Amino acid sequence: MPSLSALTRHVTDPANRPRALAVTAAVALSALLVLLWVFDLRNALAIPGHEDWPGPPTGPMDFGPTVSGGICVLLLVAVVRPRTGPRATLAAAVAAPLVVTALSVLVWPLPRGMFGHPIAASEMAALLALMALTALRCNVPQIVVVSFLGFVAAYSDVLRDPFTLNPSNALLMVVVALAPGLYLRWHGNERRAREERARQTERLAIARDLHDIVAHEVTGIVVQAQALRHVAERDPEALREALPQIEQAGTRALESMRGLVSGLREQGPAPLSPVAVEDGLRGLAAPAAPGRPGVAVEVSGAVDALPPDVGTALLRVAQESVTNALRHARGAGRVNVRIEAAEGSVALETDDDGHGSPRRGGGGHGLVGMAERVRMLGGELSAGPAQEQQGWSVRASIPVPERERDEAR
Repeated sequence: MPSLSALTRHVTDPANRPRALAVTAAVALSALLVLLWVFDLRNALAIPGHEDWPGPPTGPMDFGPTVSGGICVLLLVAVVRPRTGPRATLAAAVAAPLVVTALSVLVWPLPRGMFGHPIAASEMAALLALMALTALRCNVPQIVVVSFLGFVAAYSDVLRDPFTLNPSNALLMVVVALAPGLYLRWHGNERRAREERARQTERLAIARDLHDIVAHEVTGIVVQAQALRHVAERDPEALREALPQIEQAGTRALESMRGLVSGLREQGPAPLSPVAVEDGLRGLAAPAAPGRPGVAVEVSGAVDALPPDVGTALLRVAQESVTNALRHARGAGRVNVRIEAAEGSVALETDDDGHGSPRRGGGGHGLVGMAERVRMLGGELSAGPAQEQQGWSVRASIPVPERERDEAR
């Protein structure tokens, strides 16, 4: 059996609050309807005690509206639970107005006195609540059917007391009854849409991090392994020099994966990991090796003073650009990375002298991920064949507002 503290955590968890509020509202509505029915029953029991009763002759029919109201209240209580589906809700919402209308037809030929047997408070309240639930849970044709039956039930009060209601009032009652359910339905759809957008954003963020953080190291491992396959037999010394580098790259990839998984396991929003942007950028530099172009990095400006989100995006775009060059620039001898942090913006440019398809990336998600990162920060990114020379070029520009730059310092 769960402890009290566990139940408290379950109720106070933000993810469970909508359900807890719905249950609370259902219990409160049921209690209110039961109290109204008790009030109607008390009035019916008091009728024989009036000496000059102006209504219809007293008798068993005094309890007609109370019985009808009790049935309607029971129907509401049966379907007010949040987990109740549209079929059960529709059945209750159809049965209740039929019961009210049937009683109106039954008392129509009876003597009325001054006011007949008007619709009881519990009858009307249950009809309103059931129509609201129908608007919340059911489809449009079902809502139309229940609305029509509710209108007929409300207007059937003229059969009990012809001076109490007109069609416009009955129509207004239907509109008032449907409004809360339609609003809650719209609000629920909006909440689900926001949750879906949040899930999609989280999935894209995870996909970008997995691709950008791990792919760079793995690409280096693959490129070195492919090169060693061709030179290992004639140059064993190159093999001995490359293996430690491959081991270090694999270790870095594992550490990045562990850091990402650790951040995902934390409660609440995963914080940005502190990244030494300039160190990370300069760490991309590497000398040329057999089968692998050299990478030159040039950094100007206070890159480490950039806001964390801008600095992280800058580093990831640079990593992905270098990764694409290593993977797809055939015959490349060099890859250049230039970063300039100026007043109000930071610019990145990478290029290589290799041969590659204009659709650099082999159909992957690298360019898409880079563009998403930059656009989220209000920047621009372009990628394509270099204009003045052979090879591929990537250019990105990200604005840095003055206030964020000051906060980063």
